[in-house]
Amino acid sequence: MSGRRINDFYPTPAWGTERLLARCLIDGVVLEPCAGDGRIANVLKNSSARKVYTNDIDAKYGCCGAIDALHPHLWDAGFWSSLVGQLPDWVISNPPFSIADRLVPLAFQHAQSGVAMLLRISWLEPTKARAEFLAAHPPTMLIVLPRISFTGDGKSDNVTCAWFVWDKQHQGNLCQQVHQEIIIEPHRAPQPALAEAAP
Repeated sequence: MSGRRINDFYPTPAWGTERLLARCLIDGVVLEPCAGDGRIANVLKNSSARKVYTNDIDAKYGCCGAIDALHPHLWDAGFWSSLVGQLPDWVISNPPFSIADRLVPLAFQHAQSGVAMLLRISWLEPTKARAEFLAAHPPTMLIVLPRISFTGDGKSDNVTCAWFVWDKQHQGNLCQQVHQEIIIEPHRAPQPALAEAAP
């Protein structure tokens, strides 16, 4: 699509990830498979997550891996066993829109506790590519955010995004509720600039 950034690199401002953490307890081992320069991971590292592993297809970001997020190696149980002795508890990302239909089911299949993906609200539409998955696995929680400025200049995108959360445990207050929930986050103030990238 013309006008799109390479690899759909649109970093998530810190406040967006903070709103996820305010509503959902993320703990254990976390994988950020489309980490870019680490903006979501930086916020997660200051949360209750025990360990945050990052990956991005673009090697220039210096993440733990430079693997296509859809590549089987990233989801291999043997790879994770050698790394931390288990598959990740949570998979959390703002994935490129072009791969979300394939990445979300992959993350859901391999995450032990849950998945949280920042997606366009229209991702709820049961298209041919995702209708079966959504029917079988509707999100546990939607955290609908004010329109985000992914460019850091205060100009918001022209679509509404939400954190789509799948709590696979359905117990223990992982996401404060065990039933399906829609949360609307109000627009409280002008959006701050993007958080700093990883050093």
